[in-house]
Amino acid sequence: MSSNEKNNDHLLQAPRGTRDFVGDTYDRKADFYRQAEAIARGYGFTGIETPVFEHTEIFTKGVGEGTDIVDKEMYNFTTAGGDRLTLRPEGTAAVMRAYIEHGMGSMPQPLYLYYTGPFFRHEKPQKGRYRQLYQFGLEVMGGKNPMYDILTIKTGYNILKTSGREISVQVNTLGSVSERQNYLEILKKFYQEHQSQLAESDQYRIETNPLRILDSKEPSTKTINEKAPLLQDQLGEASKAYFDAVTKGLEDLGIPYEVVPSLVRGLDYYEHTVFEYVTKDEQGANSLALGGGGRYDGLAEMIGHKESVPAVGLGLGVDRILEVAHDDAYLDTSRKKVSIIAIGDKVIGEAIKIAGIVAGSGCEVLMQATDSNPGKPLAKAEKAGASYAIVVGEEEIAKNTVTIKNLTTGDQEERSKEDLQDYLMKH
Repeated sequence: MSSNEKNNDHLLQAPRGTRDFVGDTYDRKADFYRQAEAIARGYGFTGIETPVFEHTEIFTKGVGEGTDIVDKEMYNFTTAGGDRLTLRPEGTAAVMRAYIEHGMGSMPQPLYLYYTGPFFRHEKPQKGRYRQLYQFGLEVMGGKNPMYDILTIKTGYNILKTSGREISVQVNTLGSVSERQNYLEILKKFYQEHQSQLAESDQYRIETNPLRILDSKEPSTKTINEKAPLLQDQLGEASKAYFDAVTKGLEDLGIPYEVVPSLVRGLDYYEHTVFEYVTKDEQGANSLALGGGGRYDGLAEMIGHKESVPAVGLGLGVDRILEVAHDDAYLDTSRKKVSIIAIGDKVIGEAIKIAGIVAGSGCEVLMQATDSNPGKPLAKAEKAGASYAIVVGEEEIAKNTVTIKNLTTGDQEERSKEDLQDYLMKH
């Protein structure tokens, strides 16, 4: 092998932090989206799709300078025309931009929106975390009431329950913008006094994003955080009442939850309610976060709108969900698979017509062609999980019939083509 061939080996592999979806992995992702969309639509959400790239300022202003996403993880590029663009690292800021651009505030409020698709973050790839990642998001825009927070959490909870895993919710409040700002000053002063005791990786956050230090995983920082001032001590009565209404709603719905004072989420636009969905790892310990969200009433103004748009939303990490879901959670087995075996070139057109009849009965068609003996195609059909095989040869066409073989029992019978759809729908 030449040196050039060796140097080009990487071209035949997906870029680091990305992956291909084929076979069952594709079907599982597609089935997750199918179930998630059905649940979201059941609660009144409708779909929205935004471009995979936006003006960079949508994220620097909305997500916030000093966050890991903006400082370390965004894929930025400049076009030939000089536009500064970014592959979207998250969905909420882009959906808010679309809400403003299309004058959705003039529609009956609030709007219930869901979105799907790929997002991009340049971070260290690991199990369940990719540089091209997939999310399912919900946004309720134009409504300020605890009911919308509760409904959003409930809808996400129902979606995650389809994974077959036990799900619980961690929840906290960040209070109003002014309360949060007052708390940030108190927290910054506290960390400045203990800076030398913090992990080095957390020290730079004191000036840029002190809230993120609260959920640090570094042992030395966690020790200091045990003595950190609490945001709850800075909350006014209105903020406390709002949060109490949210937790009361979760109790009424029977959703298992825990108030976690250190939960802050990593984006600047959050205020009041923040939450994460967690489950246990395979050993039954160590919570794994599957997604989360919160309220973001100030985001519209942060990205340049003239007025506030009260809103709450969430993002679910599809990659992590598929990693931890039960094996049979997202494989749609409701549709029967039927193999159609065309024997000889002369019957191909007729076989494809019959495929249309089979598909019309709600079955999944597996087309195969052979010159003579259907033995090998029948074996392939059985291996592929087909319930029935329909053999189409010149003899069947002459009699306007098909031969149907039940691949479970081995029984075989001849039916008229006109009876085929009715037969498949009844069996």
